[in-house]
Amino acid sequence: MKALGRGSIASYLEIALNVVWVVLWIAFGAVILGALAYVIVAALVSSGVLPATILEGSHGRMDNGIVRASFELDAGLAWQLVVPTLLAALVAVAGGLIIVRRLKRLFESFRSAEPFRKENATHLRVIWVTMIVIELSRYGLMALTGALIAAFGEPPGTDWKFSVNVNLMTWAAILVLIVLAEVFREGARLREEQELTI
Repeated sequence: MKALGRGSIASYLEIALNVVWVVLWIAFGAVILGALAYVIVAALVSSGVLPATILEGSHGRMDNGIVRASFELDAGLAWQLVVPTLLAALVAVAGGLIIVRRLKRLFESFRSAEPFRKENATHLRVIWVTMIVIELSRYGLMALTGALIAAFGEPPGTDWKFSVNVNLMTWAAILVLIVLAEVFREGARLREEQELTI
């Protein structure tokens, strides 16, 4: 099976990216709905319309690859945990949408057997910049979680256990994408020069 052109591996990967694109939009909608639902329920609880016990008895684990926190909440889902978690989910899904959109454009050129289009280097550059923003946002959001807990105290019934974990594979992938973006930029430049000499 050929790698580029119609009926190639690239065309099948483009189909898979279209599926991922739809799934990410569904996830984006779910994050927004989750945030709205939390705000509405919290407002109803604070106004006395709903009992405070509606959010009680939660337990779980937050693991975003940088900080892992296990928690037992007797007093319900505290905003110090929910806000950074929703923001982290929003950053991850929005970043995923940007990356998949650029990958779809990249694979369109692969399907048409034109891998060294000038814009492909830009697509790869946007992908690695987005990955850096996602990673740095994760660090920032975990710092925000720590700052909120330091400023407002631990929610009652929580048992926080933080462990910092830097994902070296993600940073290695970013470095590879930086190099590939330059390879594609140089390939596009050489292709333009070749077309001018013919």
